[in-house]
Amino acid sequence: MKAMTLYSKRLYFGVDALRLRDAAERVLLRVQGLPPERARVNIDALEHDFGWNPSASPAMVEQLVQSGMLQRLGTNSREFHLTEKFWRCARARIVEPLPRDKAQMILTHLGDVAARFNRDESRNKYEIDSMAVFGQYMTTDQELSELSIGVTGRKRLAPARALFGRATVPNEGTDQIRSMLAAHNAFITVSFVRQLNELPRPFSVFFKAEA
Repeated sequence: MKAMTLYSKRLYFGVDALRLRDAAERVLLRVQGLPPERARVNIDALEHDFGWNPSASPAMVEQLVQSGMLQRLGTNSREFHLTEKFWRCARARIVEPLPRDKAQMILTHLGDVAARFNRDESRNKYEIDSMAVFGQYMTTDQELSELSIGVTGRKRLAPARALFGRATVPNEGTDQIRSMLAAHNAFITVSFVRQLNELPRPFSVFFKAEA
């Protein structure tokens, strides 16, 4: 079961990450010993374990259903199946968010990494043409839960002297670039696009290779 990551100082369904995980753990104690496909709880148990006000319970349950944490057993049923996502939430790891100033430093460093890659990695058929940041970084949030990078590439000019050894094939070339960039921080996700205008707007270009 793939681990879920929750970020401290961020609200989930109106509560912080630790309270959400603790509440989910309490719910799972009610079905301890049962196989996941038989794990189900009623709205009264959820209300108690999450500490909801009775008047707010229907709306909170609906949020959990819509998010894929719970599955309603019938149209008007007060019982719910606990989905795999709910189990993952109860076992989630909680990490500190990425401060914006550190994200800015990472982007500056990635620009240097890209320039060095273009200069030195001559065995890769491709080089980085441009990079832009998009997603949560483009909001006013000071603490980020992700750092989304869009990358365009271009074919590398043939070297003046032929290189010995097998050159990279297309997938290997982009995979090397993706791994190289993502390795610098766990918050980084890398997307390859043909042109930067294919990225979700707004975005900001922070690296452009020399012509």
